[in-house]
Amino acid sequence: MAGWGDVVLILFALVVGLGAQALIRSRVGFEWVVTAVAAWLGGLTGSEYHLAGFGSWGWELAGLHVFPALIGGLLLAALAELGLRVLARPVEPV
Repeated sequence: MAGWGDVVLILFALVVGLGAQALIRSRVGFEWVVTAVAAWLGGLTGSEYHLAGFGSWGWELAGLHVFPALIGGLLLAALAELGLRVLARPVEPV
């Protein structure tokens, strides 16, 4: 993957992270960053590393396999959100 595939994957991760922050009541302020990084990592893994046979089917955009990247990104982002819900504690005002 190179060039536009990287840009699309980063934009996808940012949209997922900011979308989760807007739709789901956040407990901490940096939650969208963790979700965006998880979506990026899941998308990269899904597209490039052919895990469980999901790596090379569907559309391809500049080396980015779109459907496996969507599945991997959304799955890992959902797991990150779930982990944040369980582990993160809200910051209490002083």
